[in-house]
Amino acid sequence: MSKYLWVEEYAPQTVADCILPQTVKQTFLHYVKDGQFPNLILAGPAGSGKTSLARALCNDVGADFLFINASLDRGIGEVRTTVAQFASCTSLTGGNKVVFLDEADNLTQDSQKALRALIEEFQNHCRFILTCNYPYNIIEAIHSRCNVVDFSIRREDPTFKKLVGEFGMRVVEILKKNKIEFDPKVLVKYLESSAPDWRGILNNLQGKTQTGKLTSDILDETPEALVDLIKHKKWNDVQKWVSDHAMIHPKHLELSIYDALQSKLANESKPLAVLIFAEQSDKILRGADAYISLLALCTRIMMECEFK
Repeated sequence: MSKYLWVEEYAPQTVADCILPQTVKQTFLHYVKDGQFPNLILAGPAGSGKTSLARALCNDVGADFLFINASLDRGIGEVRTTVAQFASCTSLTGGNKVVFLDEADNLTQDSQKALRALIEEFQNHCRFILTCNYPYNIIEAIHSRCNVVDFSIRREDPTFKKLVGEFGMRVVEILKKNKIEFDPKVLVKYLESSAPDWRGILNNLQGKTQTGKLTSDILDETPEALVDLIKHKKWNDVQKWVSDHAMIHPKHLELSIYDALQSKLANESKPLAVLIFAEQSDKILRGADAYISLLALCTRIMMECEFK
């Protein structure tokens, strides 16, 4: 049955369909071939494909899996009851059993300690997959019992352009299937600016093409557009851009802005920019208002840094 959301309709169903760095993909294809895999922590930025890969792996090996959104079910009771009940029973189909904790870095410390005990107790017949944006929020005792797969990728990495190209080919197929008119140059520029948030790209493309056409207006949504506003000291427009994107996780937005700045800042201002980001990042982590902190970051970059 057709799904309305593109991120659901075109989600990869197998590991072979996932867009991943080659080394990661080969490792997971070996897991599929062997029919088993170790406990895993999939770590990296939002929208980079962690959850899709976990689901695809479970599909490929025919696993009976329990999905828990750890950002909603954070308490120790959830871990000790639901997870323990599922993991303690053998699969009715005789296949693998997998506990899949999405956004596991949101689990409380006590919940993580309980989870560590469960991983050890049921290691003979149950595997655990944890996805997270911030792996340092997961306790070392769980780290030592899992293989960690890092989904983070910098723009200067040669793999970045290769992944953008692969995803771009898939996006072209989706646009053509939905009879969307588009300018390839606009699409490429948008993909390069927004990658590797594949989920965010698809959601935004679907939202911006309801008229049946992809226009250059979509480029106004990119961090590069914000950097141009900062460069030209258009503070009111900067304020509006940050406000309009307040729904995005502030740490993800912060990293996107930092990456977009690198090619625009004068070399002598790059060390200063690092110090500004570090100061504002610390405030966000300590619970300061994300909108004010991000706007303050952009304002300081505007007032204190030099651009090429």
